[in-house]
Amino acid sequence: MSNLQRMGGKSCTYYVRKRCTRTTSPEDSEAVRCTLLEARRQVGARTLDRLDRLKRLADPLDREVARRHVIQKNLDAITRLSCPRYVPQSGRGPLCVHQHLIYCLLLMPACSGRCDHFLLRREHRAAQGGVA
Repeated sequence: MSNLQRMGGKSCTYYVRKRCTRTTSPEDSEAVRCTLLEARRQVGARTLDRLDRLKRLADPLDREVARRHVIQKNLDAITRLSCPRYVPQSGRGPLCVHQHLIYCLLLMPACSGRCDHFLLRREHRAAQGGVA
């Protein structure tokens, strides 16, 4: 007799904390992206661009002063960013408990339990006591 598995969200690969993490289009993926991560990425890209342009300065001392100024502006911009839903993962640090990869779980749809995209979650052999 085969092992019976219960159907429902908890058995699905896409199920994470009562949310469905499967996106079906690029528009859906964009809509559920973590806004704080995206804002941090944009600040970082602008900072790298500014630092790259500093290479044009001839005087090394001028470059160093400008580099420190750009980095300070970056730190100021990063600290001003916020998300009303942000909850630190371990009580401190940049990771949020609602973050799943680059997405915000709170923006993802609630799992209905069964759907056309259900994919059975595979259990690891090591957890069953066997070594592969």
